[in-house]
Amino acid sequence: FDQLDGGLTRRIAQIESRLFDLVARLEASLDFPDEGYRFVERRDVVRDLDAAIHDVDTLLASSERCRVIRDGATVAIVGRTNVGKSSLFNRLVGSDRAIVSRAPGTTRDLLTEMVTVSGVSLTLADTAGRRESFDEIEQEGITRATLAREAADVTVVVIDSSQQLSPDDRVCLESCRSQRHLVVLNKSDLPGVLAGSDFVGRTVVAVSAKDGHGIDELRAHLLNTLRGEEDPREHPSISNVRHRDLLGASREALMAARQLAVVSGTPEELVLSELHDALDRFGEILGRRTTDDVLKHIFERFCIGK
Repeated sequence: FDQLDGGLTRRIAQIESRLFDLVARLEASLDFPDEGYRFVERRDVVRDLDAAIHDVDTLLASSERCRVIRDGATVAIVGRTNVGKSSLFNRLVGSDRAIVSRAPGTTRDLLTEMVTVSGVSLTLADTAGRRESFDEIEQEGITRATLAREAADVTVVVIDSSQQLSPDDRVCLESCRSQRHLVVLNKSDLPGVLAGSDFVGRTVVAVSAKDGHGIDELRAHLLNTLRGEEDPREHPSISNVRHRDLLGASREALMAARQLAVVSGTPEELVLSELHDALDRFGEILGRRTTDDVLKHIFERFCIGK
């Protein structure tokens, strides 16, 4: 609906228009050097480029949110053995898909199931519990759990809240630090012994896979982690893969232009070359501008030759 309304087009057009004006000012400085003044200072070029790069970054960040909404996401459930990963998996799926047992190492392979949460498709992966094991099959399961975590859009680290953190718990937590993840304190139906200081800077959700307490809150946090806290209707978002790639290419050209602009004495022709590349990418999204458009803009904005 946002794209039909033209919100995204207007947002991209605003960025393109400011870049077009910057190009015109640089072109005027080169083409009309006898006018007696500069049409743009180098510090203003850097300022305008920084603003354009920031705006493009904002749009590119929105493309990830749109990808999740459009294509779905993968969620890996990880943790040491016997913390309730399979029970949580079953609770989220809504059926007893995974075998639940008190015996450690019951889950030895990846078990996946697709669910829908508020219209977003999530592929849940129940993984083998982390522990030291000499069983060849269980070791392979633990290796696959690591690969699933690394490939997942978000990882759910399950901790038994009724026990102190073990070395395996800490390894799981540390391995996810650089990824999008949630910490789930399972077994909230039992007396808790963990302190909040163990999870500073992390999103923590207390649940009970046994009675369902906190599951709805977990689903909400999963969606917020995947697509951000903001309402996707508040800001235009990139959902077209081609548009995303073109914006990515324009960002590279803008970064190259900025790197040239901050170096004193760099010919303006080099900066302009990169800016024209960026404008060409915007042109493929919005419709191309010609050299005559640049000249027309120069004569409309500046009093040249009069």
